[in-house]
Amino acid sequence: MKYSAPYARIAGTLAVLAVTQFPAVVRADGFTKDQLGTVAKPADDQNRSRWIRKMAGSSLELSSYVGSGTFYASGYHDSYVSTAVYARPTFDLGTRFQLSLNGRLYVEEELTKSAAPNGRGFNPYDIWLWLSAKELHRFQTSKIRLGGTLRLVIPISYESRYAHMVTGLAGGLSLTRTFPIGNDPTPERNWNLTLALASIFTKYVYSSELRGSHPGDTSGCRPFQGNGVGTAGSVSPSASESDRCGGPVNTNYSFTSSGTVVLGKGKWSLAVILLVANAFHYRVDPNIEAMLDSSAIGRSDSTWGIVSLGYSFTDHFGASLGLSSFQPALDGRYQHLRFPFFDSSGTNANNYTQAFVSLSGTL
Repeated sequence: MKYSAPYARIAGTLAVLAVTQFPAVVRADGFTKDQLGTVAKPADDQNRSRWIRKMAGSSLELSSYVGSGTFYASGYHDSYVSTAVYARPTFDLGTRFQLSLNGRLYVEEELTKSAAPNGRGFNPYDIWLWLSAKELHRFQTSKIRLGGTLRLVIPISYESRYAHMVTGLAGGLSLTRTFPIGNDPTPERNWNLTLALASIFTKYVYSSELRGSHPGDTSGCRPFQGNGVGTAGSVSPSASESDRCGGPVNTNYSFTSSGTVVLGKGKWSLAVILLVANAFHYRVDPNIEAMLDSSAIGRSDSTWGIVSLGYSFTDHFGASLGLSSFQPALDGRYQHLRFPFFDSSGTNANNYTQAFVSLSGTL
């Protein structure tokens, strides 16, 4: 993602180092699917091997993203087009809680000219490993399912290495309820409405409270990015701090809460998601804090809105398109909320808002 000069001037030099932690949203579609498991697990085919049946639901996805700054004239124009490959292996543990082991492997290549001085357009992102329980408990009267997640982050991204990250540990709960709409004896002719609420807490572990290429470095961004205003990277599947090029002070812990609505019928599905992330930075030496903008310390908030339309050609192959917008919760003057499904506050050259299209295959 690229940031415009007007945005940098509004925020101020040190503020820019803090707000660059809010990236363009790549992997928005993968997040939609991970949030509810809306890519249906194929029917248990007894003709397939036991190992393949255990891996059913594993997916590989190819996506393309176009940032809003691509379409604006001079002063607001900053082209951003990328392609991403997202692999999510899953292994069914076969317990009554519907436990599964999952992983995230994700790489992105920017197709437009990179903002990095060395022209680097290829970015690997942190590996995620997580244990998911889709049904810790089902409330019989309300038919609400209680789910849970435990996650481990393996830092391999440029951002995490620059931030001196050791790992990230996360845990959270979710509530999900599906409402069948219609009485047709053929299930695919009926509508289904799924509602979900989820919240996850993440504790980050670093070898230093400050980011930088050497002790005492408070530049807050990778050296090759220059001026602290380069490519900030991507997020998946829950707006993790580990995927961002943030300010000079590392994030101690964060809370991420989301609400999801999915309407489906047959091969079609429409998903709308609103996510709110609250990150809390480390407290550092008062002499250092005195030199930083207030937005670089304490708490920072962001919002993420996703609208995704999906179609399944078969049980194992599908496509989707949508709109994703991830941005600081408040505008450049810290006065008003940005609209979560499109960044209509200030310049759009920052590419907070993106359109995406993707193809996915599922075991």
